[in-house]
Amino acid sequence: MFRLAASSIVIASSLEVFDQEWEDFKGLYKKQYKDDEDERERYSLYHIFKKNVAKLNALQGDVGDAFGITFAADLKEGEGFQRGLRKPQDFVATASVYEKKYARRAPASINWRDTEAITAIKNQGQCGSCWAFSATEAVESQLVLSTGSKFAIELSPQQVTSCTPSTGTYGSLGCNGGFTEGAYEYLQTVSGLANSFYIPYQQSLTESSATVACPTALVAAIDGADQMLSGGYAAVTGYTYATPACTSGACASQDLDTLAAALEETPVSVCVNAGAWNSYTGGVMTSAACGSMAADEQDHCVMATGFNSTASTPYWIVRNSWSDTWGEEGYIYLEMAKNTCGLADDATIPTVEYDGNSAKVAENFEHHYLKATGGAPSTTVV
Repeated sequence: MFRLAASSIVIASSLEVFDQEWEDFKGLYKKQYKDDEDERERYSLYHIFKKNVAKLNALQGDVGDAFGITFAADLKEGEGFQRGLRKPQDFVATASVYEKKYARRAPASINWRDTEAITAIKNQGQCGSCWAFSATEAVESQLVLSTGSKFAIELSPQQVTSCTPSTGTYGSLGCNGGFTEGAYEYLQTVSGLANSFYIPYQQSLTESSATVACPTALVAAIDGADQMLSGGYAAVTGYTYATPACTSGACASQDLDTLAAALEETPVSVCVNAGAWNSYTGGVMTSAACGSMAADEQDHCVMATGFNSTASTPYWIVRNSWSDTWGEEGYIYLEMAKNTCGLADDATIPTVEYDGNSAKVAENFEHHYLKATGGAPSTTVV
C-alpha cells in the first residue's frame, strides 16, 4: 500500500494537486513544458496572472470586466507580446501642433477602421518594433487621406526598424526599441517609405532575433529607374502633434478635446503605458485599470483610429500590432473621459508629400469621412 501511494505522488509530481482550469488552459493554448520543474514555475506564474486579472477587473467598477486569462498567463518577463518604445531621456518635443484642414463637425463617433485608410492588423512578433509599426501605419493613413488616394497600400515597418539610425537626437535601436519621432526624422532623409512587398517584414513572429540589416540598396532605389516595377511608396516630409505633447510628469491634464478634433480628420499614432494589456480580452479598459498615464511610464506605440462618445462608457478605439488574435480582433477600447494609458502624451501625425488636385483630396476625404461616421449627419462647429 505504501508503494502504491508513493507511486501516485510521483505521477502527480508536476503539480501535486489536480487543477482542471490549468489543464484547460494548457489544452486551449497547446502549452508544452520542458519538464516538471518548468511546469511548476509556469503554474506559479499562471496563478499570479490570475490574481492580477481579478485586481484589474475590480478596478473596472461598473464598466464591466475587460481582463481574463490569455495566452500570456504563464509567460516570463520578456516573453510573448513585445513592446519597444524607447525614447531618449530629456527628449524635447519641437514639432508643431496639427492644424485642421476642414471645419470641425464634432461627430458622436468615428471609426477609421471602417475605411480604406486603415490596413489590416499587423504583427510585430518578437521584436520591439512597435514604434516602427505605429509610424508606418500613420503614414499609410496619411497616404490615403491627404493625397487623394482611394486605397491604402501596406508600407514597410521593416525599413523603419532596420534603417532608422541608432545615433543622434532621434536615434533608435531596431528591435531593441525606438520612438515614432525618430522614425519620421529618418524618413525625411530618404526618398520614401517603401511598400511591404518591396521590403517585407523579416523579424521572427515567434522567436527573438537580431534586427535585420538595413537593405540600403533597395532603399536607395525606391524612387529609381525601377520604381514602376517595385511599386508605390510614401514620401514623408515632417510630422505634427495631434495635441501638445507631454514629455515629463504625470500628464494628467492632456488636451483630449484637441485629440478628438484631430481624430475627426485622421487616425493618429499614439504611445501608451501597456503594462496591463497582456490580460486584456475585450470591452472598455478604464483609466484606473490601465494605471499611470505619466510620460516615463510609456512603453508601447500603437494607433488611435477613432472614438465612440455615445457608448455607455465612451471610449477611444486603438489599434495594436500584436496580431488579430489579441484583444478585440487586434484592437482595444480605452476609456475616453481620461488620458487613459497616457494615449494623449505622444500623439503624432506624419506629413506625406502631396502633388495633386486639392479638390480631389477634399472629395476623397469626404468619401472616407462618411464611411468612418456611418454616413450620419454631423454638426459643424465654428
